[in-house]
Amino acid sequence: MAFGLAGQRLGLGGLVAVLALCGGCSLSSVLNPDFLASVGLAESAANLPGEAPAMVIEVQNETNQIVEFRLTWRDGNGDIQLRSRRLLIGEKFSEVAICPISEVTIGDVSDLTATGAIVRLGNGDAADPFIEVEPFGVLLQDQINYNCGDSVTFSVRSSGETNSGFRLFAFIERSGATLPTTP
Repeated sequence: MAFGLAGQRLGLGGLVAVLALCGGCSLSSVLNPDFLASVGLAESAANLPGEAPAMVIEVQNETNQIVEFRLTWRDGNGDIQLRSRRLLIGEKFSEVAICPISEVTIGDVSDLTATGAIVRLGNGDAADPFIEVEPFGVLLQDQINYNCGDSVTFSVRSSGETNSGFRLFAFIERSGATLPTTP
């Protein structure tokens, strides 16, 4: 058994040496491409965001208070999926959702006037007072605002432009570019 382990170490060390001497060689020129694909290292492996059959949906708390949010999207069956959570200061909620996702918003996809987030005052307990953030009011749609494989991040931020003092933003990440969407 010790010989087998030593042989594997020498094999790995030999592989590293071959790759170092080879210069411009890739793993696929030294290892079996089927093996690389099975461990997710092939050139055709999907990475999120990108070509994967899912998208990342996130909510980020960028305030100095505790935030509670309501996030909804319509899945491939037309059913509404709901996530609601409490986020501490600076915390982010993330979910990978399987495509197709026809619509998504922070709030309610069936009622764009519904509040998507509240900011808790005090310690953030359920009994503490809260401020309703103005509704996001925008329904993001597949093939218009985002595509499968993209990443959509809703952000709650302080704002001097609203009555509540807070505002909701959406950032859509495609091909390495992040573009803000505001109502």
